[in-house]
Amino acid sequence: MVAVAVALLCLAAPAWPAAAPSEAAQSGNRPPGVPPPVDPAALPTPAGVNTMPYVVNNAATRQTGPVEQQAPCQQQVTSSEQDLQAEPAAQQLLRIRRAQEFATGRGQLVAVIDSGVQPHPRLLGRLTDGGDYIENRSGLFDCDGHGTVVAGLIAAAPDAATGFVGVAPAAQILSIRQASTFYSVPLRRLDTGQEIDSSSAGDTVSMAQAVMRAVQLGATVINISEAACFQAKTDQDKAPDLQAAVHYAVEHDVVVVVAAANTSPTCKQNSPGAVTTISSPGWFDDDVLTVAATDDSGEPAYFSLHGPWVDVAAPGIDAVSLAAGRPGLTGELVDAHGMAHALDGTSFATPYVSGLAALVRERFKNLTARQVMHRIERTARHTAGRSERSEETGYGMIDPVAALTAVLPEERVAQTQPVLPTRLDGLSPPAPEDTLPRTVALAGSAAALGVLGLTMVVVQTIKRQRQRPG
Repeated sequence: MVAVAVALLCLAAPAWPAAAPSEAAQSGNRPPGVPPPVDPAALPTPAGVNTMPYVVNNAATRQTGPVEQQAPCQQQVTSSEQDLQAEPAAQQLLRIRRAQEFATGRGQLVAVIDSGVQPHPRLLGRLTDGGDYIENRSGLFDCDGHGTVVAGLIAAAPDAATGFVGVAPAAQILSIRQASTFYSVPLRRLDTGQEIDSSSAGDTVSMAQAVMRAVQLGATVINISEAACFQAKTDQDKAPDLQAAVHYAVEHDVVVVVAAANTSPTCKQNSPGAVTTISSPGWFDDDVLTVAATDDSGEPAYFSLHGPWVDVAAPGIDAVSLAAGRPGLTGELVDAHGMAHALDGTSFATPYVSGLAALVRERFKNLTARQVMHRIERTARHTAGRSERSEETGYGMIDPVAALTAVLPEERVAQTQPVLPTRLDGLSPPAPEDTLPRTVALAGSAAALGVLGLTMVVVQTIKRQRQRPG
C-alpha cells in the first residue's frame, strides 16, 4: 500500500548519522519534539550549495566511492484498478476546478526537492532543471517516478481526455534532484571502520543545500515530499543546517511546504500528547507548513505520522498523476524491489498544499510567505467533532476555494467613525456679506416681471373680445 512512499519519505535515521550537534544549541530540558533556537552559523555555505554531486562528510562516516544505482529505474505500470480518465476523488473533494476560477498559479515558481522530475507533455515549457545532488546528472531525470508524480499534482496542465489537472496548472516547476531509493551511497564508519551502504541517496545535509539552492534560483514555494525520522530525546538538536535553511527561506519570502511523514518500523507513530518520533523538517514548525494525509472522507490516513507540528491536511490516498518516461498518467509506482504500489502517502498530500500556496501567492500578491501559510491554516476545515488544532490533521483539511475567497477576521475593515471638523488656527473667517442690496434688486425684478405678465394677459383678453362676431 505505502511501501514506496515510506521508503522515500522516512529516511529512517537519516540514511546515515547526522552531523555533530551545533555548539549554539541551548540546553535546558527542552521537551522531546521541541526544536532548538535557529543557529544561523549552521546555514549551508554557498560553496556547499553549488557543489554537485553531494558527498557525505560528517563526524561519523565518509563516502568511499560514487553513488551506486541499486535497481533499474522506474518501470511502467501496466495495470491499475483506477479509472485514470475520471476526475480524481481528491480533486472533487477539494473543488480544484472551482478554485482555478480565481487563480492558476501564474507567475509562481514551485521548487520540487525530490527524486527529480521527468519532462512530460503536461509540464511543457514550465519545467526547469535546478540541479542534481545525487550523481550530477540532471534535475530533469527521475529514476523513481516519485518527483514526477509530485510535480504533476502541483502543476499538470489540463487535458480534454482526462479529469485530472494540477492544482496550479500555470505555475512553473523547478526540479532539484536530491533523494532516491533506487541509489545507495558506499560509506565507511570512522569509529568502527565498517563498510556499509546507505538504503537510499540523499540526507538532511543535501536537503538543506537544496532548500538554499531553491531560494537562490527564485522559488516562491518549495515542496518537500520527504522526511527523516529520528527517535525523540530531551534537548534534541538534529539537522541544524536544515533548520537554518528553512528559516532562511521563509525569511526571504518563500513558502516551504513539507510532508509530515509516513509511519514505518523506523518511523513509529506518536501517541496523543507524547512525542517519541521526530519528523524533520516538519518539526521546524515555525518556518514550514507541515502536511498530514487524509482519506477521501477527510479522516486521518492510518499511515500519517501525528505530531504537534502538523499544520494542515490534504488527501493522500489513491492519487493520480503524471507518469515518468511516458506521456500518460499513473495511479501506481514501482519500488526498487519491483513491486507496484498505489500512490498513498503524505508525499502526495503535500503537493496539494504547495499548489494551493501558489494559487494564494498569485491572487494575493501583497501577502508575505508567513501570511500565505496563515491564510491556508485559517481557512482549513476540521472534520466533524473537531474544533481545535489536532496532532493528526493540524487545523484540518485545506479548503482551496475558501483560501482564495475568504475575508479573514483580521482583514475586515473596522467601521469608520464620523469625521469631525478640524479646527484651523490663525485663519480669520471672511466678513459677512451685506445681502440687502441684492434682496432689493431681486424684489424689484420680480415686481417688474409681475406687471409685465399682467399687462400681456389684459391685452390678449381685449383682442379675443374684438374678434367675436356681433
